[in-house]
Amino acid sequence: MMIEIPVGREFLGSKPREHLTNMLTRTDHIEVSQDGDLIFDGYKVEDLLSEFGSPLYVVSEQILRENFRRIKGVFERLWPNTVVVMYAIKSNNNPAIRAVIHQEGGGGDCFGLGELHSTFMGGADPERVAMNGSNKTEAELRAAIQKGVNVNIDAVDEIRMLDAICADLGTVGSVALRIKSAPKSLADSPSDYLGLASDSRKFLLREKWGFSVDSALELVPQILDCRNLRLRGFSLHTPRFTQNPELFAECTGDFAETIIRIREATGYVPELIDIGGGWPRDRDPESRIHELNSSSVEDFAEAVVASLIDTFRSHQMPIPELRMEPGRFIVGNAVALLGRVGQIKRDCGMVWVNVDFSTNNLPRIDTAGSAYHFLPARGMDRAYAELAQIVGSTCIDSRMADNWPIPKLATGEPVVILDAGMYADSASTQFNSVPRPATVMISNGSIHIIKRRETVEDLYRNTSVPEHLLPK
Repeated sequence: MMIEIPVGREFLGSKPREHLTNMLTRTDHIEVSQDGDLIFDGYKVEDLLSEFGSPLYVVSEQILRENFRRIKGVFERLWPNTVVVMYAIKSNNNPAIRAVIHQEGGGGDCFGLGELHSTFMGGADPERVAMNGSNKTEAELRAAIQKGVNVNIDAVDEIRMLDAICADLGTVGSVALRIKSAPKSLADSPSDYLGLASDSRKFLLREKWGFSVDSALELVPQILDCRNLRLRGFSLHTPRFTQNPELFAECTGDFAETIIRIREATGYVPELIDIGGGWPRDRDPESRIHELNSSSVEDFAEAVVASLIDTFRSHQMPIPELRMEPGRFIVGNAVALLGRVGQIKRDCGMVWVNVDFSTNNLPRIDTAGSAYHFLPARGMDRAYAELAQIVGSTCIDSRMADNWPIPKLATGEPVVILDAGMYADSASTQFNSVPRPATVMISNGSIHIIKRRETVEDLYRNTSVPEHLLPK
């Protein structure tokens, strides 16, 4: 059932407290005090801003753990072999977040030297880490092999490069082959995130990742012939393109059929499969709507597992270890972006509420039309009195929310945007030379600074002006 959220003139007169109640999910740790103050994981937003400055990213360690346990638990219940949840660190690359996942027994998905570094900064079991990427350099592949992580092969040249690197290091490298899945049945299917009325298949085919079944049939024997490589299985990443579990399962079912074809042609049976990420969440900004997702991760897991197991069992294929690479599902609602109201302008029959954060800090508003929930963080029993454009202070539109109901707000009061965990800090920019916020983590009643606030000097630390251009 879709739950409507107060956006639009018909919701004027309702209250932010009611708004919050209607859109909470099962792992949120958000409440409202008797006095109407918003509390995130035990701390008032006003108190956090007063102590650590504004704007501010705030991470809940407890929410991270609960999200991880939820997705791991449902797949362990359904899958008859080992399940490894590998956190996609691209969604939020703070090493403290990675450390929480490591404590929970999670593995990791990383890209390039930077994410490999941050993965191991937070602790990692190399056996549970995979390196992805369509254009891996020799340096990246060498670092991955030296760390002992699994490499998901996504280019033909990688096979030769990896074999030579492993020979040079005197080791055997662990690899998997990345497969492309774009079932013909998706040609008539829409995508909320991609803004497609139909033909999600065309989009999936155009993505640069993965090999078709025909290419895989040629490459598997080549990898098996490499003395220095151990082919452990196959990987697939279906991007976040739908809230419909059945459409998602079409891709994993097609993936399973590809694996069967490879076995029939080569005799190779995988010991593991990695089904990637792209898992939508209960409150799902990338759907471009504010309603709660009508399909839970449990619904997705059941559809995906059925598509895989039914195919494997119908062809007497042994059930392999199952791996996956969730990012946004684990970290999305574990982070809130806190800030304060700036100037309020009324003109042309409209209201603009400036805030001290911007789409620099939530770039997927600009790049993907993501729809977030904006809330006042005090006086949450005030009635919504008017519609406003919530805008950041950079010199682009930086529209955080459009025609959004607000109570009468005042300059300086605290506000919050939820679900700032994924592709926010890790994809943030410094447009207009605006330093990026600090990040703090709430951990069992204590608070830790896990990323200091940038200064203007930080922005220009790596720049220089040639001597002949310096002012005299």
